[in-house]
Amino acid sequence: MQKLVLLWIFFFGIIVGGMAQSAKPLRIEVSARKAEAVYTIPLESRHLVIIQHQHKRTVEGEHWLMKVYNEAFVITASKNMYLPKTFTLFDHKIQGDSILYLCFAEKNGNNSSLMLYRFNLKTNNITHTYIKGSRKAILKSFEVVGNSIYLFGERMEGLQSQLVNSTLPFNIKIIAPVYPNYSYILASYALTASNKVIVIVDVSRGAQMGRYYYEYKNSSTNGTKKELQINANINLIDATLIKAQGGSLLLMGTYNNSAQAKSKIDEISKGIFIGKIYDGAFDFFKVYKFSDFTNLVSSLNYRDQLRVKHKAQKGKEVNIKFKLLVHKKALRVANKYILAAETYYPEFHYENNFDSRGYMYQVEVFDGYRTTNCIVASFNDKGRLIWDNFLPVNGIINYNLQENILVFPEADSSIVMAYYARGKIWSKTVDGNKIIFKKTVDRVETMPGENVISEQYGNIEKWYNHYFILSGYQTIIDTKGKKRKVYFFNLISFE
Repeated sequence: MQKLVLLWIFFFGIIVGGMAQSAKPLRIEVSARKAEAVYTIPLESRHLVIIQHQHKRTVEGEHWLMKVYNEAFVITASKNMYLPKTFTLFDHKIQGDSILYLCFAEKNGNNSSLMLYRFNLKTNNITHTYIKGSRKAILKSFEVVGNSIYLFGERMEGLQSQLVNSTLPFNIKIIAPVYPNYSYILASYALTASNKVIVIVDVSRGAQMGRYYYEYKNSSTNGTKKELQINANINLIDATLIKAQGGSLLLMGTYNNSAQAKSKIDEISKGIFIGKIYDGAFDFFKVYKFSDFTNLVSSLNYRDQLRVKHKAQKGKEVNIKFKLLVHKKALRVANKYILAAETYYPEFHYENNFDSRGYMYQVEVFDGYRTTNCIVASFNDKGRLIWDNFLPVNGIINYNLQENILVFPEADSSIVMAYYARGKIWSKTVDGNKIIFKKTVDRVETMPGENVISEQYGNIEKWYNHYFILSGYQTIIDTKGKKRKVYFFNLISFE
């Protein structure tokens, strides 16, 4: 295992702004009024898809532009898309190495209305379908298997009824299963080889209260339903599924002992659970309190560490709690299963206002979700916690709750945690409980002679092999003193 070394990828003789440039970082810049209007999709097929809201209203709808780049950052396709005003990119799925599905919907899937695009990366053919949802429905996730697109969410009855007789290109069938009232979609997973989709549903109230396993096979509308037996005192908050050995699945996520918050985002987790599902039933189900972890106490501030230490010395029960965002994809490394999650808290500030009579009052203003740590935990196929580790995070705050930390394995099975913020890449490499390389910092430069005044929403994503994409929203002053605001994309390599 070598230390991560930042290597710049350069281009030569490319015309930029009418002048020939040389020996400059391989970089894309797009003018952007708002950072949240740009989305990046790096694909292992060596395509980089950039989708941007143009903030132009036409008779067809809000104008969006999708551009596809190859590994040399050369445009290979450009497509216009027109969407309802309130839509944003909800999620995407890649089928094989050539078919990209894009799902646009309202923020958080509200109202369940959506626009589905199907784009062929080889032929550049694009088709789309608009589906009007129900006011009460909420879209939570979607999966693609074969020629079927499954839409999962809450109160989807109205959506299902209009899909019964719908005709779509390429013989595509859209299916929107309906679940009992007070259902929450914990996780979904597409098993493409066996043409199946698995969904785990948590019903929090009513006669059917419990956790259920649903299996949809061969484009079926009605899936096989089985109840998962779990201790009633355990409240599952967030989860992800990963394929395990012998045709089984591992369900991993966060839990607490009582559902007290109004939404899952506001729930505070007490620990992590892991369960192996085989043939619709748990082979085992285990929970681990955060106080059972080896290194997690070190992520707390000094005062909380003292509190935990004093409780442990007195023989009292130690409860460590976090708000956690579980990463959508778990990792399988050398027959171990790695769950990654980010700790966060909502941040606010107060502003003074005056009413019509001159009386002062305070208004609470939401600043965003601040990420504080990245936690990784490794389990074997029996559900035993093998090791845990963490990376402290500074300077990341977003209005939307999203994954900000990149977690990936090295060839020697060590795990790298990295994030990009304030013009720097922060990373830490661990091998189990052992730290291989402590938190390191690599500064990222822009074009020669230019200065970055401010930067927001920095992000790092894995592309293919050892190449990565850096992105963010920058205000830059060039060599002539001219200011510009751009969303940028840099190609870098770690070795």
